[in-house]
Amino acid sequence: MLIQARDVQTERLIQIETDGGVITRVEPSGHEPDPSPEDQWVAPAFWDIQMNGRWGVSFSSPDLTVELVREIILAQGPMGTAKVCPTLITAPIDHLRHGLSTIDTACRGDGEIARRVACIHIEGPFISPLDGYRGAHPLEAVRDPDWSLFHSLQEASGGRIGLVTLAPERPGALEFIARAASAGVVVALGHSAAEPPTFHAAAAAGATLSTHLGNGIAAQLPRHPNAIWEQAAIDTLSASFIADLRHLDRSTLRVLARAKGPSRVILVSDASPLAGLPAGRHGPWEILDSGAIVVAGTPYLAGSGESLEAGVRNLSRATGWPIGQVLAAATSNPARLLGEREPRIAPGEPADLILFQRPAPDDFVLTGGLIG
Repeated sequence: MLIQARDVQTERLIQIETDGGVITRVEPSGHEPDPSPEDQWVAPAFWDIQMNGRWGVSFSSPDLTVELVREIILAQGPMGTAKVCPTLITAPIDHLRHGLSTIDTACRGDGEIARRVACIHIEGPFISPLDGYRGAHPLEAVRDPDWSLFHSLQEASGGRIGLVTLAPERPGALEFIARAASAGVVVALGHSAAEPPTFHAAAAAGATLSTHLGNGIAAQLPRHPNAIWEQAAIDTLSASFIADLRHLDRSTLRVLARAKGPSRVILVSDASPLAGLPAGRHGPWEILDSGAIVVAGTPYLAGSGESLEAGVRNLSRATGWPIGQVLAAATSNPARLLGEREPRIAPGEPADLILFQRPAPDDFVLTGGLIG
């Protein structure tokens, strides 16, 4: 395959040759026309570290099958995502074990699925039990951090759990964070009602991320200090954002992204298990006519129905950052957080690429999903 497009980093026209899913050649194009809104651009494909399911299927479901895992993971490709962290939310422990072992089985049985799964993310069950902070997570399954329990979940996953979101105020949380970080597991803070000193203690213990900062929190907070500002101010914490303009409005996204800076912003889809379904009631959840996904009968959001394409476009419009910095939030920044090699456009690298256009300087329109 031969691709000619503008490089997202240099903004120069390049030619990329691929063979068997690997980049074999990258060279400057023989000519350099003036930039145009019709230009094709090329960049590494997305990494999505928080994705809960699709089409009514949850990775936390006791009915999850290997076939459904494969279907959902491969469906991310046309949306531009090369690497994904299947995310299990708070659920009964036997449901979590089933989901984790099913994902592991899917990876062990299919090399392509194994390559697409960067690691597994468990968001809970070690989170706040308080309404608002808990979000859409079921109260009856919430519990304190327990290293023995986590070890059993890690065994069920085949050692694939690489990211854990927890509330640092829960008993035993700081010790858990230190043990997890020492074991190479990335710890994120989220769904938390902690006081400011606790966030600092958690960061000192080894936490490195705030999960969907600005969400998973009470609707009303003290003006200052509060959990949002405190986490935004801790420089050792990166922050993930659901940039669908429902979880965060554009002004809040702009302020929080600027507080973290381009190297510490991570875009996530937080795709709900209801993503891709029509509006209406779906069990305990509901898709409103606006597209918002909520816990039925409440204002609490239950994940998003948008892809990372929308997140990139919204972050670009909110910040005005160069497109290379914006796309880093969905490529190199999450890879670096997980301790993985950052994706590059270079010979010998996987041909996990996307094509896009920029009809306006702050716009982003995906024209070719994962093309490797």
